[in-house]
Amino acid sequence: MGKPTLPQDIILLICSELGARREFATLYCCSRVSSRVSSIAVEQLYGILEVQDSFDFHTVQAVRLWKSVILSSLGATVYPYCAYIRALPLGSLIECLYDIRADFGLRQFFLEGVMQDFIVLQGDDKPVRNTRSRHPPFDIPRIASRCADSIIQYIKGLANSNGTSMALTHLEASVSPSDTLLTWLSHLSTLRTLQIQDGSVLGVEAASAISECCPKFAELICFHFSSNTAAEDMAAFFLALSPNTLQRFEVHSRNNLSEVTLAALSTHAESLRVLDLRSLLASTVKSLHLLSQCTALEILLIERETTDRTGLDIFNGEELEQVAKWISGCKALQELSLSHVQDALPILKQVLQNPAIRLKQLVVQDYRPASEEITKATWSALGKQDQLKLLTIASPYGSVNDIALHRHPELTDSICHLFNLTTLNLMQASASSSEIHRIATALPLLEELSFGGGLVDTSILEPLGKLSKLTTLSINAITAFTFDHLWSFAQRLYQAGSRNVRVELLNQWYEAKLTEREEKRLIEYFADHLNGQIAISYPNDPDELHEADFSDSE
Repeated sequence: MGKPTLPQDIILLICSELGARREFATLYCCSRVSSRVSSIAVEQLYGILEVQDSFDFHTVQAVRLWKSVILSSLGATVYPYCAYIRALPLGSLIECLYDIRADFGLRQFFLEGVMQDFIVLQGDDKPVRNTRSRHPPFDIPRIASRCADSIIQYIKGLANSNGTSMALTHLEASVSPSDTLLTWLSHLSTLRTLQIQDGSVLGVEAASAISECCPKFAELICFHFSSNTAAEDMAAFFLALSPNTLQRFEVHSRNNLSEVTLAALSTHAESLRVLDLRSLLASTVKSLHLLSQCTALEILLIERETTDRTGLDIFNGEELEQVAKWISGCKALQELSLSHVQDALPILKQVLQNPAIRLKQLVVQDYRPASEEITKATWSALGKQDQLKLLTIASPYGSVNDIALHRHPELTDSICHLFNLTTLNLMQASASSSEIHRIATALPLLEELSFGGGLVDTSILEPLGKLSKLTTLSINAITAFTFDHLWSFAQRLYQAGSRNVRVELLNQWYEAKLTEREEKRLIEYFADHLNGQIAISYPNDPDELHEADFSDSE
């Protein structure tokens, strides 16, 4: 009688669960058990490589992974790995190619056999077969484009021949000519997310290709826009898409998007759930009221370009009311971030006072000081947002004294009522010992805490040491902790059950400098008992300043 074997559907359930838990190592082991298990495990293994971070392995591992994916598009592997991937992060491939340029062994491994057909040298349109040069100059963008062509063409053909849908839903095209992108879009019927380095390659033609060939398309993420006509081109792109289909739009760096772009973006007001607009020109910030119909938002991030101090983003009374009313009307809003928006406080006042809004994350930094009445009302209303898990408050234009908690007792009161907070960032604020003592006592779920300020005393170490979930503590306030105080603090953390904790004392007074032996003992205790780290900096240490001057003179 043969050994009992698991039914194939049970193996499928097990591997699916491992995939849901992102158990890479376990799935890899399963793939080596037998052919009947391997076929299922391999599909799950490559299927969970959904985002770029999944490709951030060691260089050798990344080379092997990319080589297997590319070879599979040529039918040169046991399984069609590229048909299983849900995300194609070409930026990772480009980084991998840059990493191996000067490594002869890895270059040789990556280029051997049929892989040479993908290699193009700079200034040469033909694939390279053999070269005597040890480090021939790669044309990395075109190599990545060739690889992507092979992968996309293969999975498209495989899906057509099998009458199935492709698994690929996310394309990260960090470099891509517009004509190449159009070809790719025409083949990706299951595409949901397009992440692109330079949004300037987009326009009416790309939108038309998406509308015709990508019925599930919903998310666009751009790093920057380099063209002078980006505002008009993106407006044309948004208008050419089917109305109310775009659910996410992000731009992360420099751009010259304008009111024309925002007006066109509002044609997706009913579908937009995530809006991340960074490095906006001041004049564009002033046009935010054009998005007033976008009230289905769940995540909203607005950031003005930090170098633009023209003051053009200061709202008049009507504009301020329109923007505050718009954001306050987003009843599904969970995450809100206002960075370098000068009128952030009066906007927040109205948003936080709306009982229908239950934020989980709030970031407000670098704003224009408001009247005492508005400031007090804003910070008082903050305490009603008891679902908050993350809170960052940074001082206006980097002046810590503008957010000195002792000047705003209502702010400290409100923070102490945010019982669900796990992350509190007051690094660009000034907190006293008594205020930190109150906060640490009131918020037992804190995992990450950072704060600045003047001199704080050792009394804060007792409540901080009781935070059992603490993983990160960064103190930019002035400290003068002795070894005995820090040793007792470390033991309290251990007794409270804290593990994997990193403590940073960024402004320890040099006259309270620990000896090398004392620092070594603390470092060893954190590593051995807390599986953590402690780092102490002495920015005004005259000995270190003298050593720096001496080294510079050499």
